Amino acid sequence: PEFAVAHSNLASVLQQQGKLHEALMHYKDAIRISPTFADAYSNMGNTLKEMQDVQGALQCYTRAIQINPAFADAHSNLASIHKDSGNIPDAIASYKTALKLKPDFPDAYCNLAHCLQIVCDWSHYDSRMKKLVLIVQDQLEKNRLPSVHPHHSMLYPLTHQQRKGIAARHAALCLEKINVLHKPPYQHVNDLKATLGGRLRIGYVSSDFGNHPTSHLMQSVPGMHNKEQVEVFCYSLSADDGTNFRAKIARETEHFIDLSRIPCNGKAADRIHADGIHVLVNMNGYTKGARNEIFALRPAPIQVMWLGYPGTSGASFMDYIITDASTSPLEVAEQYSEKLAYMRNTFFIGDHLHMFPHMLNRSILTV
Repeated sequence: PEFAVAHSNLASVLQQQGKLHEALMHYKDAIRISPTFADAYSNMGNTLKEMQDVQGALQCYTRAIQINPAFADAHSNLASIHKDSGNIPDAIASYKTALKLKPDFPDAYCNLAHCLQIVCDWSHYDSRMKKLVLIVQDQLEKNRLPSVHPHHSMLYPLTHQQRKGIAARHAALCLEKINVLHKPPYQHVNDLKATLGGRLRIGYVSSDFGNHPTSHLMQSVPGMHNKEQVEVFCYSLSADDGTNFRAKIARETEHFIDLSRIPCNGKAADRIHADGIHVLVNMNGYTKGARNEIFALRPAPIQVMWLGYPGTSGASFMDYIITDASTSPLEVAEQYSEKLAYMRNTFFIGDHLHMFPHMLNRSILTV
């Protein structure tokens, strides 16, 4: 019971299973037993970051560096907190420190490259991009998780096949994470007549039901479905931000469920499956706040990508991407792992008619 490394290793497994609170408890035990256990501090910081506790993560990384100033991974983790908080200059400094300590550090190199693009630092751009592309290609060939995030891959001179490969490897990571849960596959009811009321049940999943461009665009959609034919569920992956956008979606949706209160992906998927969803819509893709592990568990028979992410998921567990013939012509279909589901005109909706009704009235001003 007083073996610090065992507590830390167990915490790592629990974190992979999505049991973050239990993982945190064992990291704390490891540190109690061994107060100078820098790895435990750094890994606990990763858990707190996943729990959206930015200040707690910052303190853990800082403490790990105090214990071991030459701990490159802790410097890189600290940089990621600065980056996510919008503190790009400090992120750049920490990534550079990590690379001085550990020159062959692909994650730090690629994240530094992203930070430099954010601040429009184009010095040594060509050589930096050349090295980044080589890193990604090497990682894909060795079937490793690429150091470039799928969402960021669109910023770099990568091939479509490389971008798809990056997404596929991240999707594979989601499958690896859910495998440790040892959950049997769900049995789906595909007959609408077997559903109470006989309506099609659609579930929208997003971390952006609030003051976010996704909600600015689609806030009226849930309430505009034909309730005689469709039963709408919105599953929020984020807590209530108190905005009118959140309130409107919650008010006009037939069923609004806050999954941020269910941090375990397995239990969240259980809830969706229990609701009898026929079509589950992934509105995050690989953007911040996503929980693609839920989709990897396949709680619904049909799972589709829509609106919030402008690329392929690379995932075997996503069946369709809702798009249009202009955005995704048939000749580029091989760039997607999903089947293309075309909207008649455009998949990209806007809510300006409802957000700015006063703009419909023409005013004549006399000067």
